[in-house]
Amino acid sequence: MKTLNKLLITAIITLAITTPIHAQTPATEHNHGHDQQAASALTLDHGKKWQSDAPLRQGMQSISDAVMKNVDAFHHDKLTKPDADKLAQHINEQVTFLVTNCKLQPQADATLHVIIGELLTGADALKKDPNSMQGMPTLVKALMQYPEYFEHKGWKGIKH
Repeated sequence: MKTLNKLLITAIITLAITTPIHAQTPATEHNHGHDQQAASALTLDHGKKWQSDAPLRQGMQSISDAVMKNVDAFHHDKLTKPDADKLAQHINEQVTFLVTNCKLQPQADATLHVIIGELLTGADALKKDPNSMQGMPTLVKALMQYPEYFEHKGWKGIKH
């Protein structure tokens, strides 16, 4: 039964990773004074990745590292409620750091809003249920998409 669960979880995560995100972060969750553009999908800068700044790189790397420390536990149905709560709190703290410190051009910021929306959605789902298919798979998907849209030299992302 555990093998079947593991295969099912792997299949769901694979599907989540390969399905495009079409989400918009609520303005109340991430609003730091830019001219907000409605972002319903991730976009590139005329076919190129957006430039990142040091706070963006620092915050996203911290989120990625924390998620990576918990992926195996999730895959083996061993992600505890306290560990999931700690991870969700860390993600929320890092998102607050990003909101406070990152300075991106408006179009890049709009793209980042989509990724942050997914991170917050995943963190919230983890707090409700550590084994939720809307939790860890959503986080992994967002973290795998981040380097597709933002330059981040030295990115140590999700190895999945």
